[in-house]
Order: sequence, then structure tokens, then C-alpha cells
Amino acid sequence: MLKHLKRVFVQFTPGDAKAASARELLQRVSSNHAKRSNPGCVVEFKVDEDGSAGKAFVDLTFTDNEQRRVHTKELSVEDVARLIEQKAGEMEMRTVMKEVGYDPWRPENRLPPSKSA
Repeated sequence: MLKHLKRVFVQFTPGDAKAASARELLQRVSSNHAKRSNPGCVVEFKVDEDGSAGKAFVDLTFTDNEQRRVHTKELSVEDVARLIEQKAGEMEMRTVMKEVGYDPWRPENRLPPSKSA
């Protein structure tokens, strides 16, 4: 899960039922297995004792320096994990395309416009 991440920051209010996915994500990224996948990834958290319910979030910094803040109150931990995996897949695809010399933004590599009937 941490392979393509430089930093994970999780903030939640204790006792907030809507922060369950944030707490679960913190548990997952803090596991020995996750840490072994990328020992350089910094995992930090803040338990906001004075915060209000429903304000939990996760800040993700990917190895390509893209940053995303994910508000977790309406998401499951699987939803957050899928978001991370999707971004990781995009990064891997870009790497493969670069290795083979394919640039999808060059005009000659674009598909022609579709013709409506």
C-alpha cells in the first residue's frame, strides 16, 4: 500500500464513528508489512481531541509529489485503499509508457475524432 507514497498523515477525533476508515487506514499503514513495502514513507497522525465529528481526513503525498487530501467520513477504508491503488496504477502505467517511448499527448498518438452518424 505504501510503495508509491512518500507521506501519509491521518487526523481524526477520538470516538467519532465517521472516523472509522481513517483509524483503520492508520492501522494498515502502520503495520510491519506496510512499512517493509516502503521504509522511506513517513506515517504521521494527529488525534484531534478538540475536533468535531465528521472531520477526519487523510493527506497523501505520492512519490511523484502529487498531494491529495481525502475526507473519510463517507468512505470505507477499502475506498481509500482503492484510491491509493488507482493512483499507483496510473504512476506505473506512466513509467511503462515512458520506458517504451510512448507519449499519449503527442498529436500523432491521439485517436482521430469520432464521426457521429
